[in-house]
Amino acid sequence: MFTYEVAQPTATMLLTEILDQETGLDVELQSFLTRDLGLVMKDRGELASRYARDPGNPWLVCALCMAPVILVRTMERRFHFRHHPRAEAEQKCSISTRGQLSAEQINCIKYNAAKESAAHLRLKGIIRDSLIVDEQCSEPLVEKVWKGVRLADRAQWRKPDVQAELNGQRLAFEVQLSTTYLTEIAGRREFYRANNGAMVWIFHSFDPSSTRTSEEDIFFLNNNNVFIVNEATLARSRVARRMALDCWYAIPHLRGKTIIDEWVMEEVFLDQLIVNAQEQKVFFKDYDTLRAELLSSVSSDRARQAFLDFWMQHAATDSKESDEAWRTLREQMKTASPDLPLPSDYRVGKFHGAVSIMLSARFGHPVGYNLPRLLNVANTAFDHYKGYLLAFGWTLRAFANEQLLADQDAKQTWQRRKKLIRQGLERMDEAYRQDRSYNHVIAFLIPEIKDKLAQGREW
Repeated sequence: MFTYEVAQPTATMLLTEILDQETGLDVELQSFLTRDLGLVMKDRGELASRYARDPGNPWLVCALCMAPVILVRTMERRFHFRHHPRAEAEQKCSISTRGQLSAEQINCIKYNAAKESAAHLRLKGIIRDSLIVDEQCSEPLVEKVWKGVRLADRAQWRKPDVQAELNGQRLAFEVQLSTTYLTEIAGRREFYRANNGAMVWIFHSFDPSSTRTSEEDIFFLNNNNVFIVNEATLARSRVARRMALDCWYAIPHLRGKTIIDEWVMEEVFLDQLIVNAQEQKVFFKDYDTLRAELLSSVSSDRARQAFLDFWMQHAATDSKESDEAWRTLREQMKTASPDLPLPSDYRVGKFHGAVSIMLSARFGHPVGYNLPRLLNVANTAFDHYKGYLLAFGWTLRAFANEQLLADQDAKQTWQRRKKLIRQGLERMDEAYRQDRSYNHVIAFLIPEIKDKLAQGREW
């Protein structure tokens, strides 16, 4: 099942002047509130977590009164900012967003009521019984106080639904309730982060095609992983003697310029999960890393195309326009590929020749040279760039251009030279030693031979 949703702001907002205290800049609300839903929900959670961690140093504030703000989501799934409930009661602003009961008070009332439901009690029992049969876990504790490190923090102690220890790591199991309580989520995350514990949220069911805000506040901050227990998982736990769960997780895919999520359900065991107490993530599939790799590949593809566009258009010329285009490209590369240093002049040393012969092998025609055919480039490589002939040959094979070169070799000149190249490599002739000076650039432009370049060739 694939999902994709873009967040949307409410039609009218009372607070429209929001200041980012880290950058000192105003938040552009339209841009901030119309990103991928997951990104907005993560920032919603981060905003609440930072306040719970350090109320005196909020991230986003009302630019009019400097009071901290929260990001609220309406029943229509739209977003707007309002003053934090605690700040609203203490600080007066020319714009008031206060109701008869604060969102925090309403959430506490709903949260405490939901904890008494029969469904909630049964899920606690399933978690407890699953942990009891797991031979790797300590005896589970139900509704017992988890004390903070400092006695002075007694007011902040927590009472998780169930707690246990797995291989030295304390785990707090909390049942996800069908109500909105972001302040409670943020408070618990920060408590367990400070006390070396990890929180495992348990759902009673999950439908990725129809998710509620109370669910999204949890799974978007937990690497897009959702855990479920029920009578079936309990039965699996008893058979395996390991706590069993059903795990829904998202896998990011690129469709054009858009990342969409594919949701997959898999049966897992507790000891298979990755626990990161510092980031308060407990997950089976590392969505965040997969998404970062996908975005990185997109960025690399765009940077690579910009380089190729320059080389196709300018590398065979020598003009002020080409020099200016190269300076522009280098600036772009500093942002897109900071680990790819480029010379101030693309004609320096062997840089131009090395890049040109490699791109010519890739595309099957001269690139960077005013030459008629690929055969002419091959001969140039033999005469002047013997240290790149190995990579030249790898690229010809990777892009199926060996036969094209052979078809142009009517006088068998290249065929004779190929024999000389093989003999030179066999006797470890210093002239054919692989020149690695520009391997980083070649690997970037032709990732198909990256592994071969990394292996190198020494004698």
